[in-house]
Amino acid sequence: MGLSSRRILSCLVFSTALGGAQAGAQCVSNGAFEEIVVTATKRSEVLSRVPLSISAFSQETLDKTGVRVFSDVVRTVPSLAMQASAIGDRNPAISIRGIASSSGAQTTGIYIDDTPLQKRNAIGISGSGTPIPQLFDLERVEVLKGPQGTLFGGSSMGGTIRMITPTPSLDTWSTYGRAEVGSVKSGGVSYQGGAAVGGPLIADKLGARISGYARRTAGYIDHVDRYTGDVLEKDTNSGTGLAFRAAFLLQASENVTVMPAVYYGEERQHDADSQWATIPSVTRNGYTYPEYKYDSYQNGNNCNIGADFAATSPTCVNKQPRNSKLFVPSLKIEIETDVASITSVSSYIYDRTAGAADYSYSTPVNFQAGYPFVHNLSYFWSSPVYENTRKSYTQELRAASNNEDSRLSWVFGLFYAHSKNNSNYNLVTKNYEGLTMALLGRTPEEQYGVPLGPDGISYHRDQDLKETSFAGFGEVNFKVTEQLKLLAGIRVSREKFTYDQYTAGMAAGFLIPTVANGGLTNGTLKATPVTPRFGIQYQATEETMLYATASKGYRVGGVNQPPPAARCAADLTALGIDATPETYGADSLWSYELGAKGRALDDRVTFSASGFYINWTGIQTDYALPTCSFGYVINGGKAVSKGVSLEGTVRLLDSLVLNGQFAYTNAQYTESVIGPEPRNTLFVQDGDRLPVPRYTLNIGAEYNFSVGEMFGFIRADYQYSSSYQQSSGPGTSTFNADTWYAEAADYMSARAGISRDGWEVSMFVDNIFNSKDVLGANGGRSGCAAGSGAACTTYARNVLPLQYVTQRPRTIGLTVTFR
Repeated sequence: MGLSSRRILSCLVFSTALGGAQAGAQCVSNGAFEEIVVTATKRSEVLSRVPLSISAFSQETLDKTGVRVFSDVVRTVPSLAMQASAIGDRNPAISIRGIASSSGAQTTGIYIDDTPLQKRNAIGISGSGTPIPQLFDLERVEVLKGPQGTLFGGSSMGGTIRMITPTPSLDTWSTYGRAEVGSVKSGGVSYQGGAAVGGPLIADKLGARISGYARRTAGYIDHVDRYTGDVLEKDTNSGTGLAFRAAFLLQASENVTVMPAVYYGEERQHDADSQWATIPSVTRNGYTYPEYKYDSYQNGNNCNIGADFAATSPTCVNKQPRNSKLFVPSLKIEIETDVASITSVSSYIYDRTAGAADYSYSTPVNFQAGYPFVHNLSYFWSSPVYENTRKSYTQELRAASNNEDSRLSWVFGLFYAHSKNNSNYNLVTKNYEGLTMALLGRTPEEQYGVPLGPDGISYHRDQDLKETSFAGFGEVNFKVTEQLKLLAGIRVSREKFTYDQYTAGMAAGFLIPTVANGGLTNGTLKATPVTPRFGIQYQATEETMLYATASKGYRVGGVNQPPPAARCAADLTALGIDATPETYGADSLWSYELGAKGRALDDRVTFSASGFYINWTGIQTDYALPTCSFGYVINGGKAVSKGVSLEGTVRLLDSLVLNGQFAYTNAQYTESVIGPEPRNTLFVQDGDRLPVPRYTLNIGAEYNFSVGEMFGFIRADYQYSSSYQQSSGPGTSTFNADTWYAEAADYMSARAGISRDGWEVSMFVDNIFNSKDVLGANGGRSGCAAGSGAACTTYARNVLPLQYVTQRPRTIGLTVTFR
């Protein structure tokens, strides 16, 4: 093994234990080993000396471990979780250390460089949620665990994920390229390709880096006829993506650099990844419906055609497409002085998500004793068509001390953000009259009191949200001795949230919205959160560092979507309330962490360990109304999340590295949430768990070898996550017997390759054992609050087709990269 390969492996070994495999990113020499440099504290610091639990991954590491999309990152980081959704219009909820919520502002900050991308994911707003950039041509990905409210502000309650792009070089040209093709079991062929090039346009004066990337992801879901089992359309859930980035670095003077950059990304998902579970036979209203059987990777989202018309009505496939765009231009200016490094970052964010879902089976549930099929219905089709657009501007100005010999180091800054968000939603239907006539013997207008809107629109919602944030922040580190350091930080913000909503339509019970009928709502929420952080850091030996921190996290409140009164009146009555609350307030938490980082046995063993305790109050919690498919958010209950995270690497031989990561997270409510009198509905029960696996385990092994002038490697990775509770349990008003509990899941991949002169060719297998573990589910039996849930042991209760998402099927492929 050559010297350069040994240096890369040394960096890989050390940073794997301290927060993730990291070969090829910026490392600094410190005697016998190489250390990764991160900027998690707004300053450049070696990872082993940062008093935070951090995982970091370079582009080369992402390539070797087969990470292509963000869900792949989730599998490789302890304490990081993502709840997948089987409904095409909903974003997955990303959480760290159990601080999970699918409502309101995000609990996890998402950044591209210094630009915050997080976006509120309020219930009922289709297409909302944080956009994720494409994972191509990155310097590294940093995952900061625990509240980061001091330096990164709200929506970083559980932690922050930063995607750091390469800075253009003023003296060296470099290239990176990747092409890949893979065959998906039970599906089609995926392929992707991208290239990046950068270097000095004018030596020592002007540099540039430009990259482009495109991919096609093969589908594997087939739509089938529920009566015959015939495949109507194959591999519908294929997708495409593309990304472009250009950055220029100008050395304006000896101490001033200017870097304008622009990122554009686009993703198109042609259909949701959802599969249908088999639905047993059941008798409703004197008619016995047969069993509807579905195999793996099959979907029944087609027109809702009754058995009486199955032979005569033409079938149709209802896809759930989703298209998103992200555009982020930015300008970064850095000024170096004798005292401090001054940084200004100005960013503009435009993102748009549009698509459609399928509600063809949820609407009949409201009319037919909670059952989705209607035997005497010729056909029915219902789809929410949505568009969600955000325009945002952010500005950060900060100064960080740059005298490494001083006992006092600091960073201070100001932050401003202004965002406008518009959500437009139309529930489009076909043959609504056929549905109500078949079930009720009357027209939709006779049922609701108002006619169906033009083009079959039964419900319309338009929402404008404006958010303004202004904050001052600072953090100070003081060296008491060469080994002992104290740190303290604080952020004071002024948050303003304004909402203006318009709802109308037949399902709402009115065509002209007013304040009196609830169709027009508007208002303003203001808050002044203060999020401090305190810590102590002790360098016990040259090899071992200990730390302890206490930090606060905060998340702003928001506005609820008023559910359509005509459609949800029965649910509201059942809950003992006249209307849902118009707004909900902020929630906050305190986190306490102890940790250690170090190395031993001539750097052959490296490790990182941390334990944490988080107390979360006023949790923003969403409640789905039992039968009408709408919901709302309230502040309720308290929760505690506590656990440990262990990461380590052992270099058994110069060429053989083993790494392991383990996390234990025990996150649960410690207080019940009960509705108002006289109903006193139990929404959340003391002891209900937050939607995060209690145990996660990652194990990896890499063997490097040489063959003549070529280098080779063989790598395998295994990930496991334990079962967990996805929603409120038995006895609560929204208990769902089919979706409240998620089973354990595991995943294994392997890759082998050879390289020479910057070229690398590798073969890979993802999901080696073709795991079909369920990652998320929707639908199934609801309305099960009575007793302990025993009433749901049969399909006698409200039921929607149970839709679920699994791992992508086994994929075998070939990758060619060049550096």
